[in-house]
Amino acid sequence: MLAHSDPIIDMAGPTTEIIMSAPPGTRVTTKMLSVAMKKECNEYHLIRRQGDNFLFLLAPPTPGFYKFQLYALPKGEAGPQMQCVFNYIVHCPNPGDGQPFPKQYPQWKDGCYLTEPLKIPKGNRDPAVKFNVFVPKAGDVQVKINNDWNPLEATSPGNWEGMVDLSKNYPPGTKAKLNCKFSGHNYNTLLEYTI
Repeated sequence: MLAHSDPIIDMAGPTTEIIMSAPPGTRVTTKMLSVAMKKECNEYHLIRRQGDNFLFLLAPPTPGFYKFQLYALPKGEAGPQMQCVFNYIVHCPNPGDGQPFPKQYPQWKDGCYLTEPLKIPKGNRDPAVKFNVFVPKAGDVQVKINNDWNPLEATSPGNWEGMVDLSKNYPPGTKAKLNCKFSGHNYNTLLEYTI
């Protein structure tokens, strides 16, 4: 653990970031549980990767205690059952806006990093929302909203940026999906926002 080696975190603000170093190829997954609500609230943490470091950004939706669990499996080990490698107890006295992070699909954890937007508030109809992501080995990255494809531009190897128009008359609950093409003609969804 590079940040927060103590398993008890008393948050000073609405977010906190846990950083864990892992060898290349390590598979990682997480679980965040609310003690008061007695349920998972995984949409309130975001996994990002920079090199060998996993960064876990936590933004609990309500005041209280949370359990944050990290699971991992070394490269080359088979099996769907990952080992729990760290448990945190997180106290959040002052939560932020209560907005969830985008849904993260499994391929997202393969080295991707989201700079912006970390969240898109429901009902946002901004004509220019900036997207800035790092997706290694992607040949094309686009944001799909309904049938509208919004291409992002490669600004450097792996970095993709662009402005996306949300001002169209999209119905409430519409999904904005960050889709990437790695090879061939198919796109994979890495992130999904509900707008």
